[in-house]
Amino acid sequence: MMVRRMAASVLCFEVLVILFFALVAMKLSDLSPGTVWAICGPGMVVAALLCGMLRKPWAYSLGWVLQGALVVAGFVITDMFFVGACFALLWYWALKAGRQIDTEKAAAYAAYEAAQAAQAVEEVPAQAEASAAQAPAASS
Repeated sequence: MMVRRMAASVLCFEVLVILFFALVAMKLSDLSPGTVWAICGPGMVVAALLCGMLRKPWAYSLGWVLQGALVVAGFVITDMFFVGACFALLWYWALKAGRQIDTEKAAAYAAYEAAQAAQAVEEVPAQAEASAAQAPAASS
C-alpha cells in the first residue's frame, strides 16, 4: 500500500518533469515542437496513467522503463542525464522504502492482533469466575 503511494508520488512529479523538459527541448534542441510533443505528450500520459495502474505488478516494470527514458532524454538536453538519474534513484528509493514500511506495518499489525487475541482469551476465564461468584450471591 505504501509502496504504491510513494511510487505514485514520484510518477506525479515526473509528469511535471516531462512537461518542463518538453518546454526546454523546444527552445534548446533542434527538434521541432511537433516532434517534442509527439514524444513528451505520450510520456506524460503514461506517467499519469501509471499512477493508477500501480495495482498491477507489471506497472512497476513500466515505471523502470520510464526512468530509463528520462535518462536517455539526456541525449536531447544534457541536464536530463542528471535529472533522469535523480528520478531513477527516487523511484528505487520509493519502491525499497515503501516495501519496508509495508513489511513493518504488517508485522506491527500482526503483533497487535496477537496481543488482542491473547487479551480476549484471558478475559473469558475472568468473566466466567466473576459470573460464578455472583450467581451464589444472587440466589440467597
